[in-house]
Amino acid sequence: MKVLKYVVLIVGCLIWAVGQSQYLFAKVGEWNWIKDGYQYGDLYRLSNLSDFRDPRLPCKDYTPPARPAHSKKVHLYIIGDSFTEKQRVGIEDFPVDNYTYVHWADFLHIKVDTTETNILLLESVERHFRQKMMDTLRVLIPDTATFVSVVDQPPFMRQLDNAFNGTFTRDRLEFFLFQNELAFKVKEWKADLQHNLFGRVDESVTLVNDGQDMVFYMDTDTAGITSSFKEAADSEIDTIVKNLNISEQFARSLGFKHVFLSIIPNKVSVLQPDYGVYNRLIERVYNHPELKMPTIDILADFRKMGRRSYLKGDSHWTCEGQYLWLNKVNTEINSMVAATP
Repeated sequence: MKVLKYVVLIVGCLIWAVGQSQYLFAKVGEWNWIKDGYQYGDLYRLSNLSDFRDPRLPCKDYTPPARPAHSKKVHLYIIGDSFTEKQRVGIEDFPVDNYTYVHWADFLHIKVDTTETNILLLESVERHFRQKMMDTLRVLIPDTATFVSVVDQPPFMRQLDNAFNGTFTRDRLEFFLFQNELAFKVKEWKADLQHNLFGRVDESVTLVNDGQDMVFYMDTDTAGITSSFKEAADSEIDTIVKNLNISEQFARSLGFKHVFLSIIPNKVSVLQPDYGVYNRLIERVYNHPELKMPTIDILADFRKMGRRSYLKGDSHWTCEGQYLWLNKVNTEINSMVAATP
C-alpha cells in the first residue's frame, strides 16, 4: 500500500505539471501520448456523435500536371486558411519551382524575386470571406527579405500568469486526460443518448438533410455574417469587389505577375443550399462585372459530387474534392505561365 501511495502521488504530480506547463503539454503531444481528436474530423470532435466518426486519411495520391515550357522559375504564393495549410497541400501539389504559404492571420514580409514569375492565390472558405474582405489585403508587408511573422508572444509575466490561469490549466488537463479512445467512447455514449432521446446536439454543429449530414454552426447561424444564409446587400458585394481589386493592384505593385481568387464553399452550401435563403455570395462575387482577377469556381462541381466532396465528420473536403480543386488551380497556373513572356 505504501508503494501504491507513492505511485499515485508521482502520477498525480506529473498530471498536475502537464496541466500547469504549456512546454510539458507540448512535449506530451510530441511523444504521441495524447491525440488531438481531429483524427476523426473537426465536427466529430465537437459533437462526439458516433455516426460521424470518420477517420481522416492523408491525400497523397495527387500528381500535378506538367508545366508549359517557360524560361523563368515559377513561384506560387498562397494566402489561405485551413484548406491550404501544410497538412493538406504543399509544393508537391503544384507545377511550380518555389512555394510560400501564409495564413490570413499572419503576415508575409516580402521582397519579390523579379527573376521568377510570381503568382499569388487568395484562398478563403466562404464563411470567413466577407470578414476578410471588409478591408483591403493586410497580410503582405514590403520588406528587404521574405519571411512569415506571426502574432508576437505575450510578455514573460503574462505568459507566467497564463501558466497558472485556471482556464488554461483546465483546458490542458481536459485535453491530456480525455483525448483518448476510452474517453471518446464515453463521450459518444453521452452524445448519442442526448441526440436519440432529446434531439439535442452540441451547439457548435448543425445537423442538416434530416440529420444525415453535419456542418459547422457558423454555416447556418445567421446571427453573424459567416452563414451561407445571412443576407448580403449588393452594396456589400460592391465593397468586397472593390477591396479585391485594390488588393490585386497592391500585389502587382510588389512584383506579382498574376493574382487569382478561390472561395471554398461552406459545406452546407453544397449539401443543403435550401436550408435557408442562400445568399449566393460566391456567385455574386465571381460574376461581378468589376472584378479584375481570375477565379477558381468549384461550387457547381461539388454539388454534383454531393457527399463525395466533404468528409462526413469534418468541415473540410475529401481527397476527391481536394484533387478537383487542385486540378482547377493548376490549370489556371499553367494558363498564366503560358501567357507570360
